[in-house]
Amino acid sequence: MASERKITANRSNAKRSTGPKTDAGKARSSRNARRHGLSRLNPENDVSSSVLLGAMTAGLAQQQSSFDVDDLVRANLWLGRIRQARHDMLVALMECPSPKLAKRLAGLERYERPVRASQRRVLRRWLKQG
Repeated sequence: MASERKITANRSNAKRSTGPKTDAGKARSSRNARRHGLSRLNPENDVSSSVLLGAMTAGLAQQQSSFDVDDLVRANLWLGRIRQARHDMLVALMECPSPKLAKRLAGLERYERPVRASQRRVLRRWLKQG
């Protein structure tokens, strides 16, 4: 059980960290996930996903389930988008170095790690089946 002093301190800290209060601040924070375009990946409407799906399916000669192929295609699309975003950010960083842009570049790891894990899971399933 937390002491009264700790409860009071937690409540005081929580009052300072409840997010933006003004309309301008709320509008700005709502755009945080859209800065690099990675939050907008929609493989169903992406032309490159159907091309990639066709190429991978033909290359795999229908040996794997369509769900696994779809998962692998989705992971590869994500990785391609992340690589493109990283490239664009590196170019911008070289043209105009800024700590803010460097921090955003480092933040791409947040997106890449789970996608690589998903890709590894699919490939491990295939190895177990084969």
